[in-house]
Amino acid sequence: MIFAGEFEHRIDPQGRISIPARFRSAFEDGIVLGKAYDHCVLIYTPEEWQNAADSLASQPASIGAARRLNRLHFSGAYPSQLDRSGRVLIPPQLREYAGLGENIVLVGTGRFFEIWDRSAWEQERELLDAQASEIAEAAPSSTAPARSAGTIDGDDD
Repeated sequence: MIFAGEFEHRIDPQGRISIPARFRSAFEDGIVLGKAYDHCVLIYTPEEWQNAADSLASQPASIGAARRLNRLHFSGAYPSQLDRSGRVLIPPQLREYAGLGENIVLVGTGRFFEIWDRSAWEQERELLDAQASEIAEAAPSSTAPARSAGTIDGDDD
């Protein structure tokens, strides 16, 4: 399943958010919440979490940066389940890490969701909108959208 779109929500007094109904089936076998590098919270399906965990675990333990990345990734991971109403508890540690207030935005990023504090997401979205061309040009070629047929070597003339 591809996770796409922006969904504004509120964190309830118990620290839970609702997953949009059309995506809940992807989390029938569980859900994993974790720290993202951009101070937001990641939401993984169990399969995507396993893929990320396998990739990280394959890094040599003799490299300090790999050990630190594993600590960051695994120490901040919280397996959970959706409740009957399609909600998941965001642990206090993750709410604090991401600076989540009551108003949040669930952001689809393809393979997983990110949970952002609404004001932080508004700033990030403004940055993304302002730098869209630069971001696309700097992206690895396998992930950047195809260029138009009339474009050769990045020239638009």
